[in-house]
Amino acid sequence: MSLAAAFPGRTGRLDPHAVTGTWYVTRTSLPLWRRLDNPSVTYALLPDGRVVDTVRATAAGRPRLIVGLDRPLGHGAEGAGRFEWRGLTFPTCLTPSRWELLAHDPQAQVWAVTVFAPTLFTPAGLDVYTRTPRLLPDLEAPLLRLVDTLPQARPFLARLFAPRHD
Repeated sequence: MSLAAAFPGRTGRLDPHAVTGTWYVTRTSLPLWRRLDNPSVTYALLPDGRVVDTVRATAAGRPRLIVGLDRPLGHGAEGAGRFEWRGLTFPTCLTPSRWELLAHDPQAQVWAVTVFAPTLFTPAGLDVYTRTPRLLPDLEAPLLRLVDTLPQARPFLARLFAPRHD
């Protein structure tokens, strides 16, 4: 499995389809995922370039759902892989969140790394996404070493943990 990384902010190229589909949060620094289980995010590309963002998790066995829209920020190298999220329901519609796709495997079919700015509800943080609910053993060490090389990820590395997945 290749760990060659694409860095959208450096290359200026991000295929919008790279973020589409369902991703499982397999490592994170966000405390929210200590209280919720089975976190996943599904991205669906809209014709106008925005992305529908559906976060799913469970709390005490009950499903939780947060839906928002991600608007790409900028164009070219400066804005590639950067988004502003806004929830569609109260109170999430009141507090936008900026996030960036820091790195992903070449076709974004196996893993991705995202970083988030703070909001009223959450601190700044980092998520490692994979297409499966658990980080596969042969991928874990090399992927975490790669994350360690990302300057934007360094503030969050000491707080990374694996959320619970059934």
